[in-house]
Order: sequence, then C-alpha cells, then structure tokens
Amino acid sequence: MMNKLMMCKNVLLLTLLCLIVSPCVLFAEEGASAPDKRLFHIARSKNKNLVCYDVNLQDGKLDTRNPLTIYWLNREDKPGKTENLTTIQRKMAYGYKLLSSDDETCKITLTAYSAREITIRKDGTHYVCMVDINNKPAILQSLYVQAKKSNSLTVEYIELNGIDPDTQQPVYEKIENKKQ
Repeated sequence: MMNKLMMCKNVLLLTLLCLIVSPCVLFAEEGASAPDKRLFHIARSKNKNLVCYDVNLQDGKLDTRNPLTIYWLNREDKPGKTENLTTIQRKMAYGYKLLSSDDETCKITLTAYSAREITIRKDGTHYVCMVDINNKPAILQSLYVQAKKSNSLTVEYIELNGIDPDTQQPVYEKIENKKQ
C-alpha cells in the first residue's frame, strides 16, 4: 500500500514538473510557436522530437475547416528546427479527423487514437483543446507515447496530461494498450 502511494506521489510530482518545465523549454527553442498558438504536443519514447499541434486562425478566429497546424519540432540533432509531417505520418499516425464544427468550436479525433473526442474552443483570450482525462473534462497539454522497445510501431501505453479547468490542478491518465 505504501509503495503504491509513493508511486502515485512520484507520478504526480513528475507530471507537475513536466507541465511547468516543458512549456518553458519548448517556447525558448528557436522556431517554436508562440505560447498562445500551441494547443498540445505529443512526445514519444523513440526520441526527444515532438509532434506539435497549434491552433490555425484566420483573421483571429478559429479556422473551422482546418483548425490545426501540425508539425515536428526537432529537439535532438537540429534543435528548434520544424518540419511538416509526411503524408503517411499525417494519414496513419499524427493527423486528425474533423467530426463537426460551428463558428467557434471544432470536434476532432486523432488519427492514431480515435476513442476520445477533442473539442477545440476559445477559453478567454486563447484556444484550448478539451478532452476527458479520467472521465472528467480537462484542458489537454500533452500526450506521451511509450513504444515497445522491440517494435517501435507497437504502443505499450499513452499518457494524457492536462489541467482541470475548474481547479487549475494537473490531471493525468495512463492508457494501457491491451492489444499488444
């Protein structure tokens, strides 16, 4: 019981640290988008590079036909350099499907994980992605994908990190791949 409690505390502390440090590091890197455009990113166990998801605006409003700009942010051999996704990466892994939209919001699912709907909406002066984390609405900040060491195409688990919109406290959920 004590080990489980310590593990939970460690996970919470690590999540907090990631939520505090990660945005500071990301936006300090050359080529990183402005903090008000970044909705969330995906980090992977394979390397330190990130897949970034920025809000796509037209005249200051959400582009409801194409709400996201998605790109790689290099954090290894060419820190700060950005690259577009390839067609295969967009269609098979890191793209999204637009489910519905109105004047101010869009509902999407991620290509590689369509089980959860994500709502892009304005929150005050900036846009956020709302998703259920532990069965509660949360502002999505990042996902972490742990791939199997023997086969980088097989996902062991995904971690969702976000912020509770009511309490402003970090929230976390780990989703195990039961199909391995």
